[in-house]
Amino acid sequence: MESVQKQLEELGLSPNEVRVYLASLELGAATVLQIAAKSAVVRPTAHVVVGALVKRGLMSSHTRGKKQYIQAERPEVLMRVLEDEKRKILANEGRLKALMPKLHALISIVGARPEVHYYEDHEGLQTMRAVLFSSKVSDLRVIGAPEKYKESVDSDSTHAHNFRLERSSIKIRQLVLYTKKKNFHPRSKNISWKYLKSDELDCGEIALFGDYIALVVYLDKPHGFLVKSKEIAKVGKRLFDAAWNSVGVDPVH
Repeated sequence: MESVQKQLEELGLSPNEVRVYLASLELGAATVLQIAAKSAVVRPTAHVVVGALVKRGLMSSHTRGKKQYIQAERPEVLMRVLEDEKRKILANEGRLKALMPKLHALISIVGARPEVHYYEDHEGLQTMRAVLFSSKVSDLRVIGAPEKYKESVDSDSTHAHNFRLERSSIKIRQLVLYTKKKNFHPRSKNISWKYLKSDELDCGEIALFGDYIALVVYLDKPHGFLVKSKEIAKVGKRLFDAAWNSVGVDPVH
């Protein structure tokens, strides 16, 4: 019986509704007091539950003499109730779809709000990389220190990411931060780079692509933010381009 109760609850009936309905099925026509005793539901609650089940068409009531008797409808009625629920869900789905343009219009009235997502660990880093490729952008701007990146990020993961970049049509421009040595040697043909002197190398990078700006810190556990905002990305790209244009091309490039 417990499995029957659980399955009926999964169909959308509350635990009290299930107990009252099953008790009524066993009793046949009975008073609320009898149903309450059989179902172990207190009488005031049983009255409320019976009313709800009558409203849903799962129980009916009739008067005999001065007493009101309640009787559960046959189990087949549950199928009709379920079909009614499905129709309501589909109707609400249609209403929501019709409402979506109006809801999006409200967003545009106050301006597009940035979407901010936080990621951590190497799994989070992989997710951020997946966003890059799924966005189908044509260019990528990066500021960072590759030698610090290599110290912190799993080499297999890095090779897989670089291989995918090489196979893509994404044009990459990278400002390579360095302190003393200029030892950045990418194999990809679709990357150009310039060196940018820095007093100290931080273990992280900033990447800009499409409407996104990513800020990642590579420590024992990589973590960072991915912000989607057309305006913020536009400002970030302008700052990158200003820095890029202020640096001359290195003779070894």
